[in-house]
Amino acid sequence: MSSGRESPKKILLLWGPHVKAEHLTETVNELKKTAGDKGLVAVENLERLVVSDHASSSFDTVQCGTLTPTLTFHPAEVFAEIARVLKPGGTVVIRESVANKDQVPNLRTASKLASALKLSGFVNVGSPVALPITKSNVQDFDRHFTYSEKDVSLIEIRASKPNFEIGASVPLSQATSASKPDPNAAKIWMLSADDTLDENVELINEDDLLDEDDLKKPDPSTLKVCATTKQRKACKNCSCGLAEELEKEESEKIEKNRSAPASSCGNCYLGDAFRCASCPYLGMPAFKPGEKVVLSDNQLKVDI
Repeated sequence: MSSGRESPKKILLLWGPHVKAEHLTETVNELKKTAGDKGLVAVENLERLVVSDHASSSFDTVQCGTLTPTLTFHPAEVFAEIARVLKPGGTVVIRESVANKDQVPNLRTASKLASALKLSGFVNVGSPVALPITKSNVQDFDRHFTYSEKDVSLIEIRASKPNFEIGASVPLSQATSASKPDPNAAKIWMLSADDTLDENVELINEDDLLDEDDLKKPDPSTLKVCATTKQRKACKNCSCGLAEELEKEESEKIEKNRSAPASSCGNCYLGDAFRCASCPYLGMPAFKPGEKVVLSDNQLKVDI
């Protein structure tokens, strides 16, 4: 027969700012009854939780906002740390002031609080339970709590950590003979020479896939590559004439750029909308920077 006694529990109580010392002591004493004679109640400042050295998967329950729920906000990094220190299947109890409507500064709605818990990895997120807002447990309540009670509600919401540890793995069962692919399935995609095609299927003429540029013969000079580099790039001790040919091409490019009219404003290539009134390129289409543009004879004549 069972003794009826519950197993000892480890509870973590997070407290925030402006809590009265006597209220903290009362809450710890109440939680010790829940933890049992051999249980443990640990107390941690909410703002110090992330940098604390609590061991992973060490608490059965974590309570947040129990002491100062109206002044406590739980960011995502706090939820992540709570998930780390909770045992698999452990419970987190959140008390927090939430907005009754959107666009209340520094407060979120109950649905967004529930979503934040789910995004942090918690499951079995329960429905929020409304609680009365009291001032007795908070020092200087009116100075710190500046919201109207019609815009804000105090709720308690519970969630659980999944029944597995972060990073846990489960081996997959070996594939059985029943799950092996049908050897005849591959034959569906095979087409032998004896198979006949549907007469209504029109095949694409391969010549129609080529355009005029594809039919042009390439310049033989552009096909010459170095036997060492296998590219159109001369090796260190080039003796086949490719180095001189590449140097000549580079010199021609430089000379071509020098012969192009210089722009005083730097915007000539953009088009007429960006050109000066005396720009020699007026009426010409836009071009790439450095590209040589040939002007017609009419554009070179001075207007009389």
